[in-house]
Amino acid sequence: MGKVPGEPSRLNFAVLSAKMTGVAIASYVPLNAAKILALRVAGARVGRGCGLHHGLVARAPSGISIGSDCWIAEDVSLDDRGGLEIGDHVSIGSGVQVWTAQHDWRSPDFAYESAPVRIGDRAWVNARSIVLPGVTIGEGAVVAAGAVVPKDVPPWTLVGGVPARVLGQRPSGLRYELQARRFKAWWWRAS
Repeated sequence: MGKVPGEPSRLNFAVLSAKMTGVAIASYVPLNAAKILALRVAGARVGRGCGLHHGLVARAPSGISIGSDCWIAEDVSLDDRGGLEIGDHVSIGSGVQVWTAQHDWRSPDFAYESAPVRIGDRAWVNARSIVLPGVTIGEGAVVAAGAVVPKDVPPWTLVGGVPARVLGQRPSGLRYELQARRFKAWWWRAS
């Protein structure tokens, strides 16, 4: 059986698996600093003041970029196989899945494809939402709970549904800060 195009070597696969396992284990340590350290050791960039919760799954974490003051709730899956950039002051709710790679359902050989995902500053991706490869969520945009987002979301727009569609507009130019670390229980705060 030959090597599948885009498939990592056995050594690269072992290293990638070790990084993902390290992040998964650290995600259950009740210290925010442990989660941030595990992501950084795995190659991710994590800004200041972020609050990370338990159950974080980071697929191919080496290239994940998380801005400052981000809130990432429990049981979130972040995939960097295609590139993942999260801006500043972003809130990601419980159970959110962000995918940057998948298989082409039309392909006769189930071909692998990937595309970067970008989530703009002050965006809010609500609980149990799914963001698919190649999507850009604009600055200040809101994704309603349970939405499946297959295409770009314009800045300051509310989308929801399956597939997500525009439901409304958010006031543009909001400049709030989440202070994500401050709202974690004291034993989770250290970073």
